[in-house]
Amino acid sequence: MRSADVLLTGEYYCDLIFADLPGPPRLGAELVARDLAVLPGGTYNIALALTRLGLDIHWAADFGTDLFSALVLEQAARDGLSPMLFNRLDAPLRRVTSVFSSGGDRGFLTYGDGAIVPPPAGTLDQVHPTWLLQTFRFEPAWLAFMREAKAGGAKLFADCRGGDFTLATPGVREFLSLLDVFSPNEDEAMALTGMQHPKKAAAMLAELVPIVAIKRGADGALVSDRGRWIKVAAPQVPVKDTTGAGDTFNGGFLYGLCSGRCTEEAAELAVLAGSLSVTDYGVLAAPTLSALKKFAGEQGRGKMFLETAS
Repeated sequence: MRSADVLLTGEYYCDLIFADLPGPPRLGAELVARDLAVLPGGTYNIALALTRLGLDIHWAADFGTDLFSALVLEQAARDGLSPMLFNRLDAPLRRVTSVFSSGGDRGFLTYGDGAIVPPPAGTLDQVHPTWLLQTFRFEPAWLAFMREAKAGGAKLFADCRGGDFTLATPGVREFLSLLDVFSPNEDEAMALTGMQHPKKAAAMLAELVPIVAIKRGADGALVSDRGRWIKVAAPQVPVKDTTGAGDTFNGGFLYGLCSGRCTEEAAELAVLAGSLSVTDYGVLAAPTLSALKKFAGEQGRGKMFLETAS
């Protein structure tokens, strides 16, 4: 039996990023992008962010016989992602997102084949993770997988996602109650709780989850750690594309926790990592540990790396 830092679950996507548009797409009009990038997306973003920060991670994901699966698998090999938990299906499994980026913001058009199901039985025994980084799936099979991970001693970290659900939706409260850390952005937190302010949303979520980290983009992060409030400002950086910034934020946060740092320092690392990631397209700017150390020093926050965290 091995012990990994992180077991990551969730689907791949292939992102087609149309960048530097003169405005948002609209019916009846053709807009010409000044740049295009074709990159892995979905859960790949956080897999790469964690790998680049030096954590021992395994990504459990399904792939098919289609072109988009092949593109992502080829890039995963180049990026050094562990293929041990890749599940190859004998059928197409197309998952594609067209991303349009303009004025520092973005929108999406998405298509995905098939249901998104938990990893096969025995996956947790293969890696015995310290952390399970769980996608926001609250169907009964996913909740059972989370309970199994919890019973095996793993801590649970989850992001949010867009969708037509709230705290009143069956399964959502149980999903949140199983978590140790929940990291939505402020719009997701407010939609989930019905609150009109990020801090009120965080306070409601903190009744269910010990640590709630609200991502606030250029405004940094607002974190509730068992009732203690932490605000972290974001440095000013040139914004090229915000795709994957939230995933890189999560990577920085988990790196901090896995390296024994306190919640406040983990939140600072998360904001620094997320800020670096918007300076290039998609996952291209997810920082390595050396790049994160360098950037932290430039921002006057290098003290976190002066001595090994205990």
